[in-house]
Amino acid sequence: MLLHHQKQESMLQQVVVEEEVTDCPMLTLLEHEARVRQKHSSPSKSMSKLIFEITSDDGFSCQADSMEEAWKEVIEKVQDARAAVRLKPMACASVNGLSMFGISHKAVVYHVEQLYGAKHCRNYHFQYHSHTLTEEDEEPVINPSGCIRTEPYTSRKPSDMFSFLMSKHRQRPQVDDKPVEVCNEMIHKSSRRATSMDLPMAMRFRKLREHAKEAVGVYRSFIHGRGLYCKRNIDAGEMVIEYAGEVIRATLTDKREKYYDSKGIGCYMFRIDDFDVVDATMHGSAARFINHSCEPNCYSKVITVDNRKHIVIFASRQIKKGEELTYDYKFPIEDVKITCSCSSKRCRRYLN
Repeated sequence: MLLHHQKQESMLQQVVVEEEVTDCPMLTLLEHEARVRQKHSSPSKSMSKLIFEITSDDGFSCQADSMEEAWKEVIEKVQDARAAVRLKPMACASVNGLSMFGISHKAVVYHVEQLYGAKHCRNYHFQYHSHTLTEEDEEPVINPSGCIRTEPYTSRKPSDMFSFLMSKHRQRPQVDDKPVEVCNEMIHKSSRRATSMDLPMAMRFRKLREHAKEAVGVYRSFIHGRGLYCKRNIDAGEMVIEYAGEVIRATLTDKREKYYDSKGIGCYMFRIDDFDVVDATMHGSAARFINHSCEPNCYSKVITVDNRKHIVIFASRQIKKGEELTYDYKFPIEDVKITCSCSSKRCRRYLN
């Protein structure tokens, strides 16, 4: 290339350097690119690496990047020397770099495993020593995407809108060991009479909603998750609570169940008849938390009030304060079984 410099006076700066462009054959360009790739691919001489050196008193010396190559060069020199004096070649099939350097010797291995930093050799199987890594010594896991900020948050618990009901700080009502006949609860006497069997069904149902809040409450259950517990003694045959919710057509149950599963929401549905179903998942009463039992103390019944059907939970026997309310779900028999955890004496082991 020809460079033309224009010189000016000392008070002025040097101006532009013009470059003459010449033709470059394609073959020359390809050779240049190949040399550049080879330069970047081959390890630089300035890079730190381990060198194995073997020397002897007679002036022999050799260096190599691996133990095998170093001893291979020694063996070749020995074979050449034996061939020069017409000796048979030496059998060196069992010679390897580890044994010749003494690395595989038990005593050497015993001491090498104690060296500083040996605990960071994660792929090595220690024979005589075991090292425990602390949290500071452990290296962070490599992220599949390459950046921790792009990884999803996986330690968060599934969303549960009723998780506060399972709090250990919400104490369940204390179990009343006294007989029901002896426990004369004057405060709730009128409420028991309003939902007892002495009054017509419609009148009992109208009083049910306001008295159900005083009679039952949701707490942590021994059977499963949350459960409904008695806050006062309940008589046999008394209305306990209505299974309230959104009344939908039976054909929509599968669609809603799939939607709730996709959102990680528990599904609470109760069939009224062949056409209508009560969906208490998003809009419902505390009756949705009543657990199943193979030996229940309640039962469900569909009643008609003002030409509308309602699902009401009745007490099948006298229930004491602090006792959990249960009823039989009566699931149809299926191949995929659901394990029962009611722990009653008559437990059928499966809900279906």
